[in-house]
Amino acid sequence: MYHSMKQINMGVIICRHCSSLVDTVDTNKIAVFYGVCDKPECRQLHKAGEGSVRSAEAP
Repeated sequence: MYHSMKQINMGVIICRHCSSLVDTVDTNKIAVFYGVCDKPECRQLHKAGEGSVRSAEAP
């Protein structure tokens, strides 16, 4: 019998403003990354603080 295995992602992306889970990432070890979720209030906070914190997004 053929069994499929579900992949377990050990990396997580957490919203830096509300601490909600944004996504998971396939990594070789446990890792926590910080980003911004899609909530309007978090996007607004991110946009307001854009000049003081260097963005990790590509130019």
